[in-house]
Amino acid sequence: MTASPDDLTSVTVGQFFPYSAERVWHAITSPASISDWTTDIGRDSVAAGKTFGFTTFPMPEVNFGGHGDCEFTDVVPNERLAYRFTTPESSLDLQATWTLHPESGGTRLLVVHNGFDVANPIHDRLRILVRDLWTLVMSRIGELMAEPPDDAGPPPDDATSFSLAEFYPYPPQTVWQVVTSKEFVGDLVNDHDLGPVHTGERLSVTTYPIPIVGFGGRVDMEFLEVREPELIVSAFEIPIMGGTTALTMTWRLRPLDGGTQLWFTLSGFDPQSPLNRQVRSVLRGGAIPVLSRLGELLEGRGHRT
Repeated sequence: MTASPDDLTSVTVGQFFPYSAERVWHAITSPASISDWTTDIGRDSVAAGKTFGFTTFPMPEVNFGGHGDCEFTDVVPNERLAYRFTTPESSLDLQATWTLHPESGGTRLLVVHNGFDVANPIHDRLRILVRDLWTLVMSRIGELMAEPPDDAGPPPDDATSFSLAEFYPYPPQTVWQVVTSKEFVGDLVNDHDLGPVHTGERLSVTTYPIPIVGFGGRVDMEFLEVREPELIVSAFEIPIMGGTTALTMTWRLRPLDGGTQLWFTLSGFDPQSPLNRQVRSVLRGGAIPVLSRLGELLEGRGHRT
């Protein structure tokens, strides 16, 4: 991920993808990508002058109720996509512009979001939120373009779940020991009461609250199925804007030549709920560094195959 320097009226986020501009364009205009944020637009509606609604988390601190009205202002397939974003509260009037830049071996995708009011201190916070949002969107775009693995594994991502995979050059038992260690869990949360990882055991964790979605920061989990050193399935619930979403977390470990293939899957999202779809994107983005941290802890323990 790269981001060019911004002035205080804009945010710029970019990423290089090892794919053609045509393929990147297909991803950013695909129903799977668009449906994370809106339900009233499809690929055929991506044209200058077309309008659509945008739904996301309310942000009272910036006088944003969670809904925006958008209009495409410039559409050049495989090159450029721009739209204007306004709110019913008349609190925001912003412009987002995507540009695709062919480079050796792929395409650099940039999004520039401008129109922030330097004189409005609330917009300082808004710029940070928008930058985080576009970082997650870039991750989702990369996910849509990723080739499925050649070998058998969990089913491909859909609107109800996501799966991440990583190969570690260590035997399954070593990977298992780190995944189930208090050190690893403690790196992910502020507090926990991890005990034995057995079927039927429970685990409570405390992390940062997210008031914007009604999450108080505490999660109670139950291990539904544990098979050492192959499988961990646990269930938990999180509140989202007054409702509750029940999620299932799965870790799968498979021995492969030279090490272990690990799959991490989180499932149970409601594809009919715009907020559920966005929580899915947020949690997927947060899971990526988790697998990186697992690799760091494994390197500290050694015991390569």
